[in-house]
Order: sequence, then C-alpha cells, then structure tokens
Amino acid sequence: MNKFLIPAVLGMALFATTLPALAQNFQNLPLRNPRQQPEGYISVQSGRSISYPVADGDSEEQQEKALKSFYKFAASSCATLLDTIADACEISAMSSNSSVNNLDNRGARLSINGQVTMSVKLKPAAAAAK
Repeated sequence: MNKFLIPAVLGMALFATTLPALAQNFQNLPLRNPRQQPEGYISVQSGRSISYPVADGDSEEQQEKALKSFYKFAASSCATLLDTIADACEISAMSSNSSVNNLDNRGARLSINGQVTMSVKLKPAAAAAK
C-alpha cells in the first residue's frame, strides 16, 4: 500500500503547486507588447538610407553630420504626417546604424540606415482628403 500512497501524495502536492497558475485570469495580465498603440492610433514606420563619400581622416566628423541628417529627418517625420493625414503623432521608437565601406576600391563611403516608428491618430477621412 505504501508503494501507491507515496506517489499519490507526491502527485497531489505537485498538482497543488500548479493551482495558482491555473487560476490566473489571462485577460487581466499586462499587455505582452509594451508598444501596443492606444485606442484609435496606428503605427507608422518610415526608413531612410543615406550614403556619403568619406574624405580621408575625418570619418568621425562626417559620421556625426550624417547622423544629424538622419535625426532631422526623424524629427520632421511627424510634422509631415500632421500636415497630411494625422491629428496626433509621436515618435515611439527609432533605430539607426552606420558603416564605412570601400566597395570596388572607388573610395570609402559612409552609410547611415535608420528606421522611425510613430504612433499616429489619423484625421477623419473628409479632413484628410482636403
């Protein structure tokens, strides 16, 4: 009888430890995606690639200028949407990367690639059409 009693008690104890997990109400859990848009908003993404020739010796200065150019583009992205289709706009994420390449021995080129993600509330259809 002990052969069956010990595994049965152990199994019941293990099952009891899973009850809190089984009792969770999944509808009340926090959002899985922290970047989920507020009600009535959509996500708009815009990308930009910029390439410059690099003069010898000043690639850091040129990289800084190129990054500033990308950030100006990012800052103006919401303004463009507000002028055309949006009532509200906010940058919710942004990424950029840079690299210096010397393809085909034509000289070094600095490349900046970036992505801007914005939360946008669209204008009503009649207002956007004007």
